[in-house]
Amino acid sequence: MEIERLAEEEIAQIYKTYMKRDFPPSELKPLKHIIKSEREGYGFTLGIYGEGKLAGYAVFILCEETRCALLDYFAILKDRRGEGCGHQAFALFETYFQENLPEIEGLYIESERVSAARDGKQRLTRERRIAFYRSCGCEMTKMRSVLFGVDYSVLYKTFLKNGGGVSREALDALYRKMFKPGHYAKFVSLTEAEKTPDKSPAFD
Repeated sequence: MEIERLAEEEIAQIYKTYMKRDFPPSELKPLKHIIKSEREGYGFTLGIYGEGKLAGYAVFILCEETRCALLDYFAILKDRRGEGCGHQAFALFETYFQENLPEIEGLYIESERVSAARDGKQRLTRERRIAFYRSCGCEMTKMRSVLFGVDYSVLYKTFLKNGGGVSREALDALYRKMFKPGHYAKFVSLTEAEKTPDKSPAFD
């Protein structure tokens, strides 16, 4: 597996071909917002390749002021799932940051809250998603974010050898960078629970 930073034309093609299929409309921001973050230097997209063919993609948001990043979107193409591509890609993300963005200390990940699932099937899907991130070395935080009505638990992957780095203020700064002030005020909620939510077991 290998990863490569994508140009705007490639991002647009992936958005139209895959992202509209892989993410529900409530979670998918307009393409122009993703391109805007790319042009203004606080966002980028990586293509994930296996044997020279696209196997997946990941969209990141950066906040250099607080030395962190957010994994905004991440998906492995349907015909490549179940092959371990997700774990391989996640390891490559960490290497990419260490080599190209060494000032970034960690990565935040939003995953739909298990406790907000509407039925058993959706609950299992969410549990497995959180378990995947935990198996990649991410830790569940106490933070909960609600973005445009979608309820998320927040995980964190540190790039520091001694761990640490989780900060509500840092994630809030990311959201303020991503959203217009009016949208932030109306559609963004970031809270911290007394206990760590959605503590699903990791799997290999």
